[in-house]
Amino acid sequence: MCFLKEDYRGDFTLLQSKGSVRQVVDELLKSPVREDPFHVLDLDDVVQKHLTWLRQMPRVRPFYAVKCNDDPYILETLACLGTGFDCASKAEIRKVLNLGVEPDRIIFAHPVKSNEALLFAKEKRVTKMTFDSELELEKIAQFYPEAELVLRFRHDSATVLISLGKKFGCNAQEEGPELIRKAKKLGLNVVGVSFHVGCGSKDVDCYYDAIKSAKSLFDFASSVGYKFKLLDIGGGFPGDSDKKIDGYAEVINQALDKFFPTQSGIEVIAEPGRYYVGSAVRLFTTIHGKKFVKTDDGENHVMYYINDGVFGTLFDWVSLRAVQDLARVIPSITSDKHDKPLLKTTIWGPTCDSTDIVCEDVEFPEHDIGEYMLFENIGAYGITFATSFNGFPSPTIRVYVKEQTWSALTNLKCIKWTDKALDALESHFQRK
Repeated sequence: MCFLKEDYRGDFTLLQSKGSVRQVVDELLKSPVREDPFHVLDLDDVVQKHLTWLRQMPRVRPFYAVKCNDDPYILETLACLGTGFDCASKAEIRKVLNLGVEPDRIIFAHPVKSNEALLFAKEKRVTKMTFDSELELEKIAQFYPEAELVLRFRHDSATVLISLGKKFGCNAQEEGPELIRKAKKLGLNVVGVSFHVGCGSKDVDCYYDAIKSAKSLFDFASSVGYKFKLLDIGGGFPGDSDKKIDGYAEVINQALDKFFPTQSGIEVIAEPGRYYVGSAVRLFTTIHGKKFVKTDDGENHVMYYINDGVFGTLFDWVSLRAVQDLARVIPSITSDKHDKPLLKTTIWGPTCDSTDIVCEDVEFPEHDIGEYMLFENIGAYGITFATSFNGFPSPTIRVYVKEQTWSALTNLKCIKWTDKALDALESHFQRK
C-alpha cells in the first residue's frame, strides 16, 4: 500500500502512498510497536487547509504562525504554496529565510523585541513588525527607524481558549491615537494595525467588531498624515478535523466589505497557526504499563502508562483543558476496539511526575501492554512545547503524503500571492 524510506533529514521518514491517510494509519497500528512515540504528519491535510482558506477568504493572505509547529516539512510546504510567515524571534526568522523565503513574506509579530533582534531584522531586511507601546517605538527609532510598523491593539474574544490581551495590545480608543502621534513625532513609518482575538476563539462576531475598531484607527492616522495600507487580523481560528472556518470567514468578509472594501486597496493578512496544522498530526503512543485499581464503589478502574504525556507533545491539549475545563483528552477508539466494553480509565504519561496525567475517569475500551494508543488533532504546539523531562525523547516524525501531492510539491515553483493564486494551485492539486 505504501512504502517507507529514510529521508535526507535523518529523523524523518517519508510515507508516500496512493492510499488515504486513514489506510496508512490502520497499517501502522498493525505494525510492531516502538519503544518511543512518533507522529504521522499529513501534508495533504496542510495543502487542503490552504486551498480551503483561499476559497473562504480570498482577500486575506495567511502568514503562518511558525511558533505553532515549526516542522520543516510544514514550513517548506507553506513556503511553496505562497503563504507568508508570522515570526516571533530571530531563530524563527532565520529558519524561514533559510528556506529561501523573501523577507517581505515575514512579519516580525512580537510587540516587544530585543535590541539584537531589531538589528538582526534590519540586517535581513525584514521590515514589517508590530509594536504596542511608546518605549518600543523609541527602541525601534534607535535601532531600526526604516521599519514598517504595525500598531497592535487589544481586542479580546469573550470566549477564547487563551487570552493574549493581558500581555500584548494597546487600548484602541485611548492609547492607539497617542501611539500614532508618538510615531509621527519620531518620524517612523507606521503602515497599519493588527489585533489578535486570542487562541481558539469561539466568538466569530468579535472579528467584525475588531475590524470596525481598526477602521477608526485608520481614519485617525489619516488625520495626522499617515496613509495606512495594511490590516492584520491575527489568528484564533480552529484547526481540529471536526471544526470549520465557514462562520469566521463569513463574518470577516462582511466586515472587510463594509470597512475596507476592495477598492480601498488595503492589504489584509492574518496569522493562522492552529488552523493549518491542528488536524494534520496524529500521535502514536505505546502502552508500557497497566494496572487495575478499585474505585470507592468497588468498580474496576484501569490505569495505563504511555510513552508521551504532559511534558511531551500532549502538553497543549492538557494545558488548555486545565485552563478552560475543555472536553477531556481521550485517545481515538480504533476500529478493532469498537466492540469492546468501556472501562473507567486513567492514562498517565511516562515521567515520574504525578501531574503527568493525560486523562482520568474516562470511558475507554481495554487495551493491552504493547499496543498503540492513537491521539488525533495534536498538530498545534505539541512539538514546540515538548520537553525532554526525565530523559524521555520527543516523538520522531513520519510524513504522509499522497504520491500525486508529493509530485506536485516537488515540481511546484513558489506561488506568488495574487488574486490568481487559488487558480494556480488548483491546477496542481485536486480537491479531496
